[in-house]
Amino acid sequence: MIKSSRRNQRAKGGERGLSLIEVMIAMLIMAIGLTAITQLLVLALNMNNRNAKDTTATLLAQKVIEQIAAINPATPNTVSITDCAGNAWNISTTEGAAPSGAGADLVTNAGSVNYGAIDQTQKFSAIGAGYAMRYVDCSNAGGTQTTYDVRWNIMTLRAGSTRLITASARPAASTASLLGGQLFAIPVNLRSIGGTP
Repeated sequence: MIKSSRRNQRAKGGERGLSLIEVMIAMLIMAIGLTAITQLLVLALNMNNRNAKDTTATLLAQKVIEQIAAINPATPNTVSITDCAGNAWNISTTEGAAPSGAGADLVTNAGSVNYGAIDQTQKFSAIGAGYAMRYVDCSNAGGTQTTYDVRWNIMTLRAGSTRLITASARPAASTASLLGGQLFAIPVNLRSIGGTP
């Protein structure tokens, strides 16, 4: 009987709990892990928001190209679209001669990766009427609508029948807070050849 009580005492001695230091170390490791996961979630949310803005910019550039391509090059016209803020924007379909075309300036440096794309360094106010707009999107992320800087250029390839349409769009600098504080978003540049056969 004495032996069994000693065995019970040894077993109880081996069942001691965690010390205060061990608990504090475990809490520190857990806090570091939760902080890292929180930062990862914030980064993922910002990237998702940025991707949504890039998708909208792509859709706006595509919309401009489609509106211009729908007009017969032999009879240039102006198309009007209205954004969500009620602003009416005119899209000119008048083309210009190669190599500069009509509308927003194109990147002419053959060594640039953006060669032939819309030159985003050109001031918005310097672009001719009907070739640029500050389109306000309908989405209302975080209570703020996003404004997009949309520009285009139309170049004659074959007079009266074929033209090269280049369109570019990106969130305007005034919406930098929606892009995680970045002041400049890489613009979307699309090109299409349109005309009549």
